[in-house]
Amino acid sequence: MKYRSAVPTPQLPRRTLDYLERGAAEGRRNAELFDAACQFRDAGIAPGEAEERLMARALADGLTENEARTTMRSALAQGARAAIHHGVVPNPPQQHAPKIPPELRPKFVPEPMGLPPPVEGGFMRLLETCFRADEFVAIAPASEDDDGNIVPKRGVTLTAADWRKRVESKGGIERCFSTKLGLFVRLNPMIKDGAKNDEVTAFRHVLVEFDRDVKGELIPKEVQFGAIVSSGFPVSVVIDSGNKSLHAWVRVDAPDANEYSRRVGVIWDWLEGLSLDKQNKNPSRLSRCPDGWRTVDGEPRQQRLLAVNIGAKSWEEWESDREHEDLGEPIRLSDLATYDVANDPNNVLGQRWLCRSSSLVIVGQSGVGKSSICMQLMILWALGLPAFGIAPIRPLSSLLIQAENDKGDLAEMYQGVRSGMNLTKDQDALLDENITIFRNTTHTGDEFTSLAERLVTRYKPDLVWTDPLLNYIGDDISEQKVIANFCCKKLNSIALKTGVIWCLLHHTGKPSKDPKASSHWTASDLAYSGLGSSALVNWSRETAVLVRTKVPDGYPPTFQLSMTKRRKRAGLKTPAGEAADTIFLQHRMDGSICWEQCEAPPQTRESSGGKYRTAGRPSAYDMDAFRTAIIAAGGKVTTENVEEIAGKMCVVERTIWNWWKKHKDNLL
Repeated sequence: MKYRSAVPTPQLPRRTLDYLERGAAEGRRNAELFDAACQFRDAGIAPGEAEERLMARALADGLTENEARTTMRSALAQGARAAIHHGVVPNPPQQHAPKIPPELRPKFVPEPMGLPPPVEGGFMRLLETCFRADEFVAIAPASEDDDGNIVPKRGVTLTAADWRKRVESKGGIERCFSTKLGLFVRLNPMIKDGAKNDEVTAFRHVLVEFDRDVKGELIPKEVQFGAIVSSGFPVSVVIDSGNKSLHAWVRVDAPDANEYSRRVGVIWDWLEGLSLDKQNKNPSRLSRCPDGWRTVDGEPRQQRLLAVNIGAKSWEEWESDREHEDLGEPIRLSDLATYDVANDPNNVLGQRWLCRSSSLVIVGQSGVGKSSICMQLMILWALGLPAFGIAPIRPLSSLLIQAENDKGDLAEMYQGVRSGMNLTKDQDALLDENITIFRNTTHTGDEFTSLAERLVTRYKPDLVWTDPLLNYIGDDISEQKVIANFCCKKLNSIALKTGVIWCLLHHTGKPSKDPKASSHWTASDLAYSGLGSSALVNWSRETAVLVRTKVPDGYPPTFQLSMTKRRKRAGLKTPAGEAADTIFLQHRMDGSICWEQCEAPPQTRESSGGKYRTAGRPSAYDMDAFRTAIIAAGGKVTTENVEEIAGKMCVVERTIWNWWKKHKDNLL
């Protein structure tokens, strides 16, 4: 059951009330909690009350108590922001600063966060947070070189204790230097007068900074701050540079230069897509010094400390949390012994046919109608209705990302199904709420999965349909490693975080030139009719196959839908109501795009060889029916009548010979 706030608080903004009611998706939980805590603080709500209410929400979202308390106290410890007045937006985004495009979003998909108010006495807070009293701290004022460029000098090194005394006597760090071109501080302790990497005495911090994406477009500070907080990194300080960027000092506490380099690599990999400044990988790096001043376009601006000690308590804690997330929770045999399979809370469709975080691949020939059957399944399940016997546990929401059909094509499908099912206006409203469609023809591979994750996070669907898979996989589908990366690594990662079920529409390969090639296929064999590596079949929980069947001249076009892996768990039923793994479908006789179930079609001869053919699993042996067919054909199986008997029994000739050899003594 969703968490609901017992007593609404009028002082809180709508967004915060929505968070208290609905929670946050994994990957955004810390960021949303931090932002909500800031709103509680700004509304004047006592810290104790704020922590109590926010802790309930955070625990319901899956955060640990320590993690939640650290995030809340980081926000509540800051001073309240000024009240919002009409016409004034707090922390406005920078003008002309576009959002990061989907392909550049990092793995955890950060959301923008309002910047906290500056910390008073920022430089002193930085000293006490990042350095011991006896460690040398290097501060470098900026100057102008011969070419007019602003560059920092080598700097001055004093112990943190001596800097504190000097700043107190001068009345501020900005009064210790005459420059107005900017003030810098090295983010790690140095030897006396040190300025090089080999003069660093403790590999404590890594500087994280990014203000432009790979296309050179500006990233808003709110997005920068959201990424820093969402990463969960142990961040000692966040500094506003006074211009376009924020500087985050990530605390790594590496024992030596080699381990420092490894941890830097982990940070760059985790923030992949944000175009981090590569020059910041060295341990002697200069960062903007809080309370210093700089001049930007002739305007004096102060560099300010924004946040202290956010995220994990240590690098070890952060890495341990990531490893725990990767491994997941162990499954105990004692849990399996008591698990209520009949009432599985993860079941979504059928009899545990498709469960949360699972996958379905629907394979079909080009033009067979995969898109239209997808539309019909979405509509029926969105209304909580069974589709050909496959019943949802409740009305299900669907997100369709497709490339093949324009708005008119989609409208034809929807209107055809709507007409064929005689939907009401009330049902229309439910469908409008439960089905979301996007057309995307440009994103492939990692760009597509990044986009899909953003959409899943925003719309929180039960099912995500991609039509077709070949448009989005972005690589050679015949390669197992491609399936492993796209499906196992990317899609599974999203599914495990959100519980979403992936439904991929996929094409068959070219038909075999041998007319007998698939005449003896079972339903299990049909699973491998999709184009590309068999790894796709192994990945999916279910592979459904839709093929057009051979029918006599003048007979309506008929299609066979077969479940190939979990078969009768789906709930397919014949027109007589019997459980089945294969059913037959036709379009409505009025020509509308709406599927209807029908009886199995009469068998027909193939044009090549005149053989009878049936797709899917052969019929089960029926002694009485077999005896009747044999008697009608002359009393025994011969080379002259085997074709006729096979046609009547809906099996291939080899099966007739096997049955005859095995059972003839009991038949005559």
